[in-house]
Amino acid sequence: MKPRILFIDAYDSFSNNIVALLEIKLDVEVILLHIDAIVPELTTFLKSFIAVVVGPGPGNPRYDKDVGLMNELWRLQDDDMLPVLGICLGFQSLVLAFGGSVEPLPEPRHGIETIITLNQDSIFNGIKHIVAVQYHSLHGTLGHYIPKSPLVASIALHLWSPSKSCPDLRPLAWDFNGSDAPGKTHRTAPKNPSCILMAVKHTTKPFYGIQFHPESICSSVNCQEIVIKWWTAAKDWRRGHNHLRPKLDTQLNAATANDIFLPSLHKTTIHEECIMLDGAVTSSSASSNHMSNQAYLSTPDLEAPIESKILPIGQLTIPAICEILGMPIRDIIILDSETHQMRDIGSHSIVGIITQDTPKIEYFTGSRTVSTLVGDEKITHSLESHDNSIFNYLKAYMEDRKVNGHHTGIPFWGGLMGYITYEACLETIDIHTTNESRTNKPGLSFAFIERSIVIDHENRTVHIQSIKEYDFDWVSETYETLANYSFLGEQEIPEQHDQIRSYLSSADIQYPTESSYKAKIRACQTFIRSGDSYEMCLTNQAMIRAESTGDSPTWPLYLRLRVMNSAPFSAYVRLGPLTLLSTSPERFMSWTRPSADTTTELSSICQFRPIKGTVKKKQCHSATGETYAITLEEASALLATAKERAENLMIVDLIRHDLHGVVGPGNVIAKDLMVVEEYTDVFQLVSVIEGTLMTSTSPFLASSAEYDELVDALRNIPHKRYKKDPKSIRKLGIDVLASSLPPGSMTGAPKRRSCQLLRSIEKRRPRSVYSGVVGYMDVGGGGDFSVVIRSIFKWDNDQQGSHQNSTQSPPAENKHSTESQVRSGSTETNSQKAQCKAKDEWIIGAGGAVTVLSTEGGEWEEMQTKLASTLQLFAGQKITDAFFSITSTMPGGIEALGPHSTLELVQHDPTANAPERDLEANPPELDASANAPQKVTFDSGPELFISDSLPETLIPEKELALAKASSHKGRRISGLELGTWWTLFGVIFILIVLSIGVGVGVGVEATTRRNLTSSELSDTIPN
Repeated sequence: MKPRILFIDAYDSFSNNIVALLEIKLDVEVILLHIDAIVPELTTFLKSFIAVVVGPGPGNPRYDKDVGLMNELWRLQDDDMLPVLGICLGFQSLVLAFGGSVEPLPEPRHGIETIITLNQDSIFNGIKHIVAVQYHSLHGTLGHYIPKSPLVASIALHLWSPSKSCPDLRPLAWDFNGSDAPGKTHRTAPKNPSCILMAVKHTTKPFYGIQFHPESICSSVNCQEIVIKWWTAAKDWRRGHNHLRPKLDTQLNAATANDIFLPSLHKTTIHEECIMLDGAVTSSSASSNHMSNQAYLSTPDLEAPIESKILPIGQLTIPAICEILGMPIRDIIILDSETHQMRDIGSHSIVGIITQDTPKIEYFTGSRTVSTLVGDEKITHSLESHDNSIFNYLKAYMEDRKVNGHHTGIPFWGGLMGYITYEACLETIDIHTTNESRTNKPGLSFAFIERSIVIDHENRTVHIQSIKEYDFDWVSETYETLANYSFLGEQEIPEQHDQIRSYLSSADIQYPTESSYKAKIRACQTFIRSGDSYEMCLTNQAMIRAESTGDSPTWPLYLRLRVMNSAPFSAYVRLGPLTLLSTSPERFMSWTRPSADTTTELSSICQFRPIKGTVKKKQCHSATGETYAITLEEASALLATAKERAENLMIVDLIRHDLHGVVGPGNVIAKDLMVVEEYTDVFQLVSVIEGTLMTSTSPFLASSAEYDELVDALRNIPHKRYKKDPKSIRKLGIDVLASSLPPGSMTGAPKRRSCQLLRSIEKRRPRSVYSGVVGYMDVGGGGDFSVVIRSIFKWDNDQQGSHQNSTQSPPAENKHSTESQVRSGSTETNSQKAQCKAKDEWIIGAGGAVTVLSTEGGEWEEMQTKLASTLQLFAGQKITDAFFSITSTMPGGIEALGPHSTLELVQHDPTANAPERDLEANPPELDASANAPQKVTFDSGPELFISDSLPETLIPEKELALAKASSHKGRRISGLELGTWWTLFGVIFILIVLSIGVGVGVGVEATTRRNLTSSELSDTIPN
């Protein structure tokens, strides 16, 4: 029997990495319990373990809800005590429990690699320095006098002894580089202390704490040696106290375990066979460790042959194939790598053919049912028999349709192709949105593709294939049709210039406002500084409205976009009400078909390729203003900054956590770490993480009867969510997919807390398919999904016109969203609305990872760069600001006015009463003529001229809750009434009022922003 360690998890996104480190390096079994589990007899329960590790997590140790069980551990006395190691939040909790204090760092350290000095004593015996990664906004202090100079601090002997105010804790390690905050965001920002406490030991109890993360991929190897030394010290302490191996009283522990109450956990994964106590207790790797040796029970693999014919590619292209077969006029799914093949990716493109009898699967978020559609027939199934998990349903669906084939070089024979929206992804971490069935926008939609065409770009072949019974005739006819064209020379695809030109000429683009986006950046950084998040992937949206002709030129638009913005994971999707044109550069996850290795075990390789870190290819020379292209070497230097590396590192560590939770310890590697890749308009920082999933049997074996008895006791908790399903014993790629959504590169870390905060900051506006995934699950057992970025999409039911506008109300979850209400509105009058044609509403999402090292200007520029890569599809069209409807032929919205625009405030009608302006329902329109004062015109009432000198003045009311998070001062103007003859006086008077910060009763409402605490900001932001 292996020694057993209890791991207390604070819902962090790195916990599984720590569990894997413990199991690999210490050769132990780990059981995971969450901080909010209620254990009536904790001391009795703990007798089953030799030691406890208390992990990291978001929040502040001052708040009981953020640390939960941790506080009970520090209060253990005498024979109930056992060795405890606190990491990050666990370390801070230890410091606070024994008289120290925990304070915010002026410059938080997230994803930062630093050299840490050790006292070479206790668990640091024989180790002088380490390089360790830090993830913390708060730091512990013991009351020591801290010299201002790091050099002086490094030789101050008193720092290595307990302080008078905190005599129970002895410092073991310090970071004497703490004040050197890399990539400091503000030159005038206060520095961190000259040294930051990194480790402590209780003077009489077996309690240790470390602030840094030894499990991070970028922490040095000797960080792991520290964990080994702690384990040695823990066992020595147990020997000295006659507790070398705890005695397990099975009956007593079973009774205790049955009394444990475990709140619902965010992980709605499909680990039924794990020790999943309503998601709160797992064994070994936090989600998939201890499993029985029971054979996997499944339906036999189908022996139905795959009908296929192979054709030399000749002059055929994806557009030519689709045009020749007349596919673009109907539903179709194309995963397109033709324009951008890269090392290890982009070698194949897939055309999934959807016919009238193609089975489709639709799932709406917030529901517990799934619908299958074939033609006009629709059948709705309850998910109750699948533990209310859509992923359990998909897993069973694919297992029942598994096919054996011999074309192993082709990644797709047939299977499910489709998408999962961001909101459906959120359900996997227990963040639930409203039921979307009434909007007719599925959160998940797949078509079961039986006929497909796969293009092998490396071998230059075209595979026409079908898994449909008796479908040889279709395969042969399609082969002959394409063969007749492949040797006729390059096919010219009609671009339908007139149709595109007419469609684009009607386009009206609403662009995010700079002030609004920067306010959200500040809100993100407020939460990061409070310790609630390490990194937050903030997003925004632009909307394009174009007159619909009934048959919008979606295919010609895609052909145009794929040339403008070539990418290895492009996609054209027409499935149900969704049309998606994607030129994504980012693979989310792929997994290979299970194959036998040298031990005859079936295994599958799961790969993630997160992108974090972006540099534009075209840079502007600061002195001359000229534009020039940077080289790969120059881009690599720009992406080697602490900020860019930290962004990427945090997501890499998060993905390792997701993978470890399913594939287990020792099966995860970082194949490539922070490699710069070149794309059409940008350079990106990319990492590749792989995990080996053993699919024939569980990778974890039963170790003892005692362990089985404890597992059975824990499984019997009455609050458990999952039922044991023999079909789910084997782990497949879809298990990893379900455990890893939503994509970490679109959330931040810790994932769940960051997503909750982002939902508030983004005001619950649905990201929809943007930030979700699109791809396939193959009947042979493989799969591949990309992240939906650099994309544009529309829903058929979002068309705006005379019938829709008069009756359609915004979704309930958008009723508090300023931007959403503005976007669904228009600057047209009611009479114009009644006469207007139906309009397609296209959405483009873009954003970036916000860290404490981010600058508002840098993040705004990065968001614009990403937005522009797709928005160029509508180049030359009107750009309208999402709040103020600013019309301009220049991209950039309000910024297109230039730095020297002259703007004034005047009265349009001196006799009219000026109502207070509702900038949401009635946005002003601005006519941007070159080098002229810019007039903002309302439908009625006075005209408003805006001065560029006003500091972020026109922030809508519902933005103010976020804007208040900033210490920058600003004012909001609403409803000015100035006589025509007093215009000049009015302008001067308002500027004076703004400069001295005094509200004057002329319709000018001054609101001073102030800093808010995390809790205040949470209360202020609409939920």
